[in-house]
Amino acid sequence: MTHFSEPCQQALHAYLQSEKNPHFCLEPETIFGCIFAVAAAPEIPLPTTWLPWIFKPPVDSRMTQQVDKVSELAMLCLQWQLKQMRDGNTRLLDELPLPPAPYNDNALAHWMRGLLLAHSHLNDIWQKAWRAMLTKQSTEVTELQRDLKHCLAMFSTFADIPFALQQARSKGNTQLETNLATIFQSLPHTLGIYVKTSGKLVDYLPNQFETFVSQNP
Repeated sequence: MTHFSEPCQQALHAYLQSEKNPHFCLEPETIFGCIFAVAAAPEIPLPTTWLPWIFKPPVDSRMTQQVDKVSELAMLCLQWQLKQMRDGNTRLLDELPLPPAPYNDNALAHWMRGLLLAHSHLNDIWQKAWRAMLTKQSTEVTELQRDLKHCLAMFSTFADIPFALQQARSKGNTQLETNLATIFQSLPHTLGIYVKTSGKLVDYLPNQFETFVSQNP
């Protein structure tokens, strides 16, 4: 079991642990990764858009109370994550260490899968931001897109380490596992690049953070 230090994360984790059937939504770590990507998006989607991503379809209509409670706690986690990013804190949670070999199902993988899941849902928003930037400032776009590609490749590696190692070996790369711990140490920096890349794009879109705050006092 992963023990989280932030009260909002503790509350969500504890609530799901108390549920007799907690499988109507994603694992807590996956939800937190999803929330990170939502908070980092160039344009933050409305709760009605992103909250359904954390539930496993089809959602039983008899689970309305549980869905509402998880949604409430997830919103608190989003507000906490937004504040962390606003304060320049994009470190990886201490509760997500690099797992030991053979790197089977683990909290870090779940978190990364949540981030990638939300990023895939947010692709249209990212593309909209790229187009907006291209109309006003094209010189940085290639470099920023290269940075984003690097970020997503690293996130994919830690979302499924066994698969990443298998792919590396098939391409003749036998050093990935040896260097895995060193690469993991650079993960907070890569998360920072991901957030900063989005921040560059935000300048070319309406200020969605203020809109979010005005709708969620």
